[in-house]
Amino acid sequence: MSKPLERGDTIIEVVIAFAIFSLAAVGAIAIINTGLATTQRNLETTLVRQQIDSQAEILRNMRDTKDPAWQTLISSTTLVDNPAVLADSCKTVLPSDQAFYIKPNIDSTNPANTTYDRKSVPDPANYTPLPTTYAKINYSDVNGKSEGIWIQASSAEKSTTGGITAYDFYIHACWESVGLNTPMTLGTIVRIYE
Repeated sequence: MSKPLERGDTIIEVVIAFAIFSLAAVGAIAIINTGLATTQRNLETTLVRQQIDSQAEILRNMRDTKDPAWQTLISSTTLVDNPAVLADSCKTVLPSDQAFYIKPNIDSTNPANTTYDRKSVPDPANYTPLPTTYAKINYSDVNGKSEGIWIQASSAEKSTTGGITAYDFYIHACWESVGLNTPMTLGTIVRIYE
């Protein structure tokens, strides 16, 4: 009796199968990493948008409540003629009399007595230029600290006849994000009428 021939995979077939499996696994991991990075950037953008909206609402509330700090925001010494271009100003140190953010001082016994402080940027005690997570105002810090968010004020419309005066507040945000070589930026302009 003759022995039947045993048949098995050759080493070449095993290597080819392993190479195909490896390429598929690496491709899947790359797609997953790209998706996770995109999701993180979207989350960061949402969180920064909330921080920007918070600063815009604080500005409106300061005007509405006639807070004394409002007058310092619209004084001729703090208004700028040409606000910084957001993409160019992420790493540039801005003069402290031109860039600021607002920190509310909430009275826990009577929230109606809330006052506001104008904090200068780029004072290192008040400001971190490019945070690694997302741009925010850190209210848990005793003095409040801006991490990548600042505001510049500009006169939008000047009244020469006693009419309406308006101010544009350029709210900027810069931060480093996952998978990018350049900082993420986000900004808005809020026009507030007197």
